[in-house]
Amino acid sequence: MNLLNRLRHKLGKANQLRKSFGISAVLQHGIDTIGSCLCEFEALTLVWLPNHNVKIALDLPDDTEMRFLTLSELEAFAEDPGNDLTESHLAKARAGSDHCFAALIDGRLASYGWYTLNNETAVGDHGLLMRGPSSAAFMHSGFTHPDFRGRRLHGIGMARALQALSEQGVDSLLSDVNWANHASLRSCTRLGYQTLGNLYSFGRGRFQFVYSPKAARSLGASFRRQDNVAIEHAGGELLPTPA
Repeated sequence: MNLLNRLRHKLGKANQLRKSFGISAVLQHGIDTIGSCLCEFEALTLVWLPNHNVKIALDLPDDTEMRFLTLSELEAFAEDPGNDLTESHLAKARAGSDHCFAALIDGRLASYGWYTLNNETAVGDHGLLMRGPSSAAFMHSGFTHPDFRGRRLHGIGMARALQALSEQGVDSLLSDVNWANHASLRSCTRLGYQTLGNLYSFGRGRFQFVYSPKAARSLGASFRRQDNVAIEHAGGELLPTPA
């Protein structure tokens, strides 16, 4: 019965995807699910937002404040599990490599996003690192508290973060979204993000296959594995795992 219920759930989700985003979304979800189990397949869509392309109003209600959080504020907010702030987030904040831009409503942490400047950052779940162009910040770990969803805080926050980071020479944001997360990709398009292509990786044992999009590399992005094997080409490459 449990197996039947799981099958019904998956079929229901597939039908919902088809209605919302078309049959291609169903195929992508299927490839993602099966491929991740068989060969650690992962496909990430890389998106880029130059500051002149922002398509969202930056106005805020009177009860909302947006700014970068201090380390002490982050540590205090992290005490509430509902804010989904991990020790990994705090470690990067302490090291100064990542910065958290947040929306505060009546003193509560309503929404936030993390921004990496001039540093390599992990992309995906299988040991890939990316360094973006020197003038771009990598945006990751977006979060909106359930009590404040529906206010477009995440999108406004990204646009305002980019505006604030421009004082440090940042003129664009770079981010990655799972290729099957069509809702997030649609939101990125509404905000003004441009799609650079898909970053694919899969493989087990001694070899891993990686395909990095040429458009991302032409902007100055570079990719390597955490075991220090560089990805030299814009196209696919077999990467041996050192013994």
